[in-house]
Amino acid sequence: MRRFGYYWKEGFRNIFKHGFMSVAAVLIMAACLILTGTVTLIAYNIDLSITDLQQSNEIVVFIDESLTTREARSLGSDFNRIDNIATIEFEDRDVALEKYREELGEDADILDSFDSSNNPLRNSFIFTLTDPTIADETIDQIEAVDGVDYVRADENVISKLVQVQRVFNIVALAMIVGLAVISIFIIANTVKLAMFARREEISIQKIVGATNWFIRWPFVIEGMVLGLVAGGLAFLAEWGLYTELFNIAGGVIPYFKLVLFDSVRWVVLGVYCGAGVLFGIGGAVTSIRKFMDV
Repeated sequence: MRRFGYYWKEGFRNIFKHGFMSVAAVLIMAACLILTGTVTLIAYNIDLSITDLQQSNEIVVFIDESLTTREARSLGSDFNRIDNIATIEFEDRDVALEKYREELGEDADILDSFDSSNNPLRNSFIFTLTDPTIADETIDQIEAVDGVDYVRADENVISKLVQVQRVFNIVALAMIVGLAVISIFIIANTVKLAMFARREEISIQKIVGATNWFIRWPFVIEGMVLGLVAGGLAFLAEWGLYTELFNIAGGVIPYFKLVLFDSVRWVVLGVYCGAGVLFGIGGAVTSIRKFMDV
């Protein structure tokens, strides 16, 4: 326990003894975390927006006009057996006619000759899909139901959105991985500079017989503490940055909605602090290795 206390005391002493390098390491780690984290959060939100667009793309199923409204409505039980359907809404032909009148507004008089007895519209179901990537298979299942006349679906739009999502996910992943690699490189070099400033101290400890891990542990604790501080600062900065971006994007970018930061707050905090600790400890352990051979 005494040795454990010594490690912690030396770790904190090193932080304050080499204050400038500690501050530099914290700021660089925080900046790298913010940059990588911001790109990740934007990519996450864009992916959600594309998914929402896919799922809000409606499929309209028109029922054979020989079926009565009651018979058409009863087909809902058959459609409910199809797994990939997220929502089903039945639209009565008479209700559809009234909606059409409202949409026409001043020109609605062209429909005056139509009523429930000679309504040219058909009963229909409006669907949204759970997984748009298998829209073709789902449409085939819908068309196979007896009583379905034809299906109107923007299959090209669904297909394009799926392609856009796949391409974007690949690009976003490449950017995140690239930024993570660059961040690790920058952080490792920053920690190396801090270790280089203390090479004489490490050499003296080795000469008087200190073991490698006796020397390493204070640096491991120092790296862990600096990483936690960097993760905390990055989290607070990301919170403010994301909130500002949320306020700007809310009314400027159509079809693009950011999730509330509260819904991802604890995940972001955990990832930032975890990554900060990992970078801090990893940088300290790998950088001090070259100074151990005395």
